Amino acid sequence: MATTDVPVDGSSQDKPGARIEGGIDAIVLGADADGLAAAAYLGKAGLKTVLIDPGATLGGPIRTRRLAAGVDGIDGEHLAYMLDPEAIADLELYRYGLGFAARRLDTVYFFDDGDTLRLDGDLQHAAALLDGESEAKEALEAFLRDAMAAAALMRPAFDALRARGGPSRQLQKALSQAPAADVKRLARYATASAEDVLDDLFADGPVKTLLACESAFRAGASPGEPYSFMGLIRRLAGEAAGLQGACAYPAGGCVAVIDALRRAAQGAGVDIRAATQAEKLLIEGDRVAGVMLRGGGQLRAAVVVASLDARRVFLDMIGPGAIDIEFQHMLTRDRPVYASARLQAALKGVASDDKTRENMMRRIVYAPSPDGLRTAFMAAREGRVPETLMLEVVFPGALDPQAAMENGQLLSVIAHPLPFDASTDHDRREAISNAILVNLETILPDARKRLGPADLSLPGDLAAATGARPEAFAARAGGMRQWAFAGACASAGGIRGLYFCGPEARIGAGLSFAAGRAAAKAALSDVRQGEWR
Repeated sequence: MATTDVPVDGSSQDKPGARIEGGIDAIVLGADADGLAAAAYLGKAGLKTVLIDPGATLGGPIRTRRLAAGVDGIDGEHLAYMLDPEAIADLELYRYGLGFAARRLDTVYFFDDGDTLRLDGDLQHAAALLDGESEAKEALEAFLRDAMAAAALMRPAFDALRARGGPSRQLQKALSQAPAADVKRLARYATASAEDVLDDLFADGPVKTLLACESAFRAGASPGEPYSFMGLIRRLAGEAAGLQGACAYPAGGCVAVIDALRRAAQGAGVDIRAATQAEKLLIEGDRVAGVMLRGGGQLRAAVVVASLDARRVFLDMIGPGAIDIEFQHMLTRDRPVYASARLQAALKGVASDDKTRENMMRRIVYAPSPDGLRTAFMAAREGRVPETLMLEVVFPGALDPQAAMENGQLLSVIAHPLPFDASTDHDRREAISNAILVNLETILPDARKRLGPADLSLPGDLAAATGARPEAFAARAGGMRQWAFAGACASAGGIRGLYFCGPEARIGAGLSFAAGRAAAKAALSDVRQGEWR
């Protein structure tokens, strides 16, 4: 299995009294996917670039970890469906080892009435798998055609947050480029609730249920809230292995995507310094001048790209005195409400029937009824662990031989919605694990009997592993509110030479590096114009 450990010698450690180091063009803080992508772009453009990260393992929350003796898992994401195609091409990631063990994964949905439904991984053909009346097929086919066209038009508004005018201008540009007949639909998609859109198009039934769940999965808004339909549009705007709206399993898991980005950065001459802690950003006047390291050493550069969480960058490393009061308010105003959990477990034994083995080679979703989903979001909002949860289930060993186990199966589950907790005690963890397993048994009735070593990952666990705040791993506020906050963060508080691509600059959940690409390209554009020379 791929690893992201970087050899660390004494030169990359923070040392008291370390020297002031100049001759650097750009510094990147944080070696998650976006930080690595930004560093690779800067290095490839000829800038002398230093990438620093406080950990000895690169990748942010995505990392290989021993769950138990003989059982390895990959923290972070377990599927890829939002990989940035422009960055993949620009950075030649296929040449650096990016590959897919399973492309265009079909999804099989399990419902609480016991029914199941499978959709083709190529959503353009998904309706063909529906049984029953032709009207249902025609309705889904027309909806997916319109929604995916809207998602393709809106992709620049999701990705180019650093562009002049921010996301609102990008949205206006997308609307101006759309055919006149589609403008009204696009405008409605941008503001409507998922329930309102779906109620107008579908009768009650499994198709409507699964689309509502897809709009709400890992989102910070329930399907009944305004702007929540945008969650589904964001999902459909993503792509994997060259196919819009698809999901895939990278060869070696998502940690292999990190490895490809690391190799691309190293191939571009980036100086990667693991186990190096940045404590302060050096600000001179209205522009960045470098970073101060733990122990007092300094790295001086006129360009800094930050891929750390926003409060850490702007409030801790810069300080409120240099930040606009309105932006400070945005950073501190809202407490996250919802979160997701990741359960990885080893199941004893192997599948004994063909249908189970086939489903294990697909993306599996447990999609509660609309009433169950409303109740779940209400419970989570009130701080309670819901009885009913949406689940996305993957069997890595069935998709990728590298993840296969002898006499067992590795199981990966993402569950949503859960209440956001900055820290979680033993009883809360037990309640969450139990709720996940109860819902999992609607898909795998013998899950508890077969359960071996299991590991639950919550926002507090990811924060402890990466040094970020737990809030960085909460579900984001829905729709335009998230857009506005992401645009404000990506503008880097108005500090010249500083570019931000941390979690808050990203729209939607999932592994991507579009924010890193956007930040690096903005920096390079300014450098070419002589801004920082």
